[in-house]
Amino acid sequence: MFSSDIASRMILIHPPEPRKEFLISSPVNGIYLGRTKYAGVPTYWDYSKLINPHIAVIGISGSGKSYFVKSFLTRSSLVWNSNAIILDWVGEYGNWVRQAGGKVIDLSKEKLNLFDLSYSNKTTRIKQVLSAIDVLANLKNFPEEREEIENALEIVFRKSKKPCFEDVLKVLHRKNSKALRIIKRFTYEGMDFFSAKNSPDIKKLSKSGLVSIDLHNLPNEEIRSLAGLTLLQYIKELMRSERYDSKKGIRLFVVLDEAWKIASDEKSDVIDIVREGRKYNFALVVASQNPTDMHKTIFSNVGSLFIFRLVLKEYKDYIQKSVGYSDFIDSEISRFGVGDCAINMIFSQRQAKSSTFLLKKIEGEEPLSLYKIKTGGKMEVEMEKDQFLRMLLEQGLDESQISLIRSEFEKSDGILNAEKLVFLLEKFGYSTSSVISFLRQLGVPEKEIISIFSLVKMRRAKKGVVDLVLED
Repeated sequence: MFSSDIASRMILIHPPEPRKEFLISSPVNGIYLGRTKYAGVPTYWDYSKLINPHIAVIGISGSGKSYFVKSFLTRSSLVWNSNAIILDWVGEYGNWVRQAGGKVIDLSKEKLNLFDLSYSNKTTRIKQVLSAIDVLANLKNFPEEREEIENALEIVFRKSKKPCFEDVLKVLHRKNSKALRIIKRFTYEGMDFFSAKNSPDIKKLSKSGLVSIDLHNLPNEEIRSLAGLTLLQYIKELMRSERYDSKKGIRLFVVLDEAWKIASDEKSDVIDIVREGRKYNFALVVASQNPTDMHKTIFSNVGSLFIFRLVLKEYKDYIQKSVGYSDFIDSEISRFGVGDCAINMIFSQRQAKSSTFLLKKIEGEEPLSLYKIKTGGKMEVEMEKDQFLRMLLEQGLDESQISLIRSEFEKSDGILNAEKLVFLLEKFGYSTSSVISFLRQLGVPEKEIISIFSLVKMRRAKKGVVDLVLED
């Protein structure tokens, strides 16, 4: 058979994509994402076609995760008038939320009352507080201290209308309890972020459009996690108090970005929201660079998984094993540019075609602004411009240094040679190990890193021959 005969029959072969009736929706019913890679089918996220409305988003830093989440929330607000509460672990959403006319709450200033009874009764709240401390302090390994904390909570809730951490400390101190050391760390001056008389009004915030609760100024991961768990408990109780609404759309999106400590624990309220949210038109969006940060229950209960570029084999293997897509999809994920993604959708209606497919590129509300870093080989590493500049800031570069790197990119229409970037970072005083770690964060493969440093070394060599050793 001639190739021309085969080509003429290709129209009868369906690409590795779901049928178009599963992907195409009315603009008033679904959120537009982009077009599929092979058939170019306009793809909408229509939760009425899915087994549930929960979403997981995975990909290395700068691969397009945050861009997708922001565009998705913007469109859901326009289509369904949805609200969103973002638990912002790294301070990434504040400026965008303000620009979009939303509200930002800095918990390092406004604080919480861990014992607030606005959303549940005393018995339930005691269990929730104990559960939050349990997740952070691993109380199952300290059964005696756990029992003493529970008894102290019961005494305090019985005696006081507005209990606080200090009341619990006093009870434990009178009993000379070993559990005193566990509770004390949340009450030191400068660490008393849970001692406010009242907490933010979650019920009001859940109807306030776009809200970012900024946790990144809290001093450590433990404090951020306790704040996040407390807010999720409030949201869960609010969700359970709402009646089922048969109207189309999601009333509230709860967004967790890089919340690894509370997304990985089975006792976390994240799991309850995943299991129950559909009944109340609540949806959870969990985003992370590391898929192993998410508990397996989340993966097994989300209706949609968006996979952006991944580099580490262990992460790719974890996702592939969890979802079950082909080796072809796996190889494509390694070559993704910014905004390219694989999507796994579990449809409520059974379908024979693949549920994991490739999207050409997420088409957001604004053009995706990119930087490209050219390595020594043929490879280019793409990054979201804003995300890349944020990563430089997190590395400790000052504004003048970041401005210099930005100007180098702008000279060549957003493209910079990796050896030039390395040269600048070393000029700013960064060690070789720090620069290598940064390149790995950007997703540069090990062989390319060796090549980059070899080129830098060659350009610096003024005399003699430079010996190069490339290790596999």
